[in-house]
Amino acid sequence: MRIVALSAILALASACTTHIAPYQPKRRVFDPGDYASAPEARGGSLYAGSGGLFEDDVARRVGDILVIRIDERDAASRAGSTKLDKQDAASYGLPAAIGLLAALQRKYPDLDPGQLFASQSEVSFAGAGATQRKGQLSATLPVRVRKQLGNGDLFVEGTKVVMVGNEEQHIYVSGIVRQRDIAEDNTVLSSRVADAEIEYTGRGDVSDQQRRGWGNRLLAKVWPF
Repeated sequence: MRIVALSAILALASACTTHIAPYQPKRRVFDPGDYASAPEARGGSLYAGSGGLFEDDVARRVGDILVIRIDERDAASRAGSTKLDKQDAASYGLPAAIGLLAALQRKYPDLDPGQLFASQSEVSFAGAGATQRKGQLSATLPVRVRKQLGNGDLFVEGTKVVMVGNEEQHIYVSGIVRQRDIAEDNTVLSSRVADAEIEYTGRGDVSDQQRRGWGNRLLAKVWPF
């Protein structure tokens, strides 16, 4: 009897799942947005695709999914130097016919009549500057066709949220894609997206440590020196 009772207690204990803290399952409320009507076979045809029989099955209609391959690399550098140098000298002599010249020479034996009125100036400036910036972002993000424009181009938009521990990363992409730029595997490079907006942001413990405190930022704005 003791063995049976111990087995029952162990079975009940193994059936219970414990958590570090009360666990609340996540339930996402999803708004599907706009979708185009599904294609239908017409005229006795067995094929109901929106493209031709020999065309690739890629995004074409509102609601279709397109994969954006983000590969953004930017590098810029600039250097400049300036050098200015200017010298100016002028001298004006006093004619010997003026009677004051002899009197001045007697009082000031070292006086040079040829340099009685003279001026000299010299200005020089040298400056140099350089700036350099590099950035890189690589990711793959499926987006949805939000609107088909009048010329056949597609406005796409999508986002991805990745949370690891207490750090949350957000990737957002939107822009205009030409259907001719979509590859056979239903992907398009971000360099082919017009009017693109690509955002990569994060929040959490790591991001908080990389951000200055609000008091420091306020002081930097109001500090006049």
